[in-house]
Amino acid sequence: DSMAEVYKKAPEAFLGNPMEEIKNRIYVSPFYEEGIDDLINLLGVDQVLYGSDWPHPEGLAEPTHYVTALEHLSVEDQAKIMGG
Repeated sequence: DSMAEVYKKAPEAFLGNPMEEIKNRIYVSPFYEEGIDDLINLLGVDQVLYGSDWPHPEGLAEPTHYVTALEHLSVEDQAKIMGG
């Protein structure tokens, strides 16, 4: 929020809205246990992706099971996140 506040006070100091620039350039692969809805609301579904790094702690034994955390999303949004 502080970057957004600085931009509001002095937009001429930036080439563009820094929050929008960050949102357009960052991609996030959340942990399975983390809620994904807040992330989608903040960045947009196009910036969220699924990453598997099994057998490391951030991976799942059955990576395709991640889609169960996405069942409440549209099929199109699920495909965007899952890479299909």
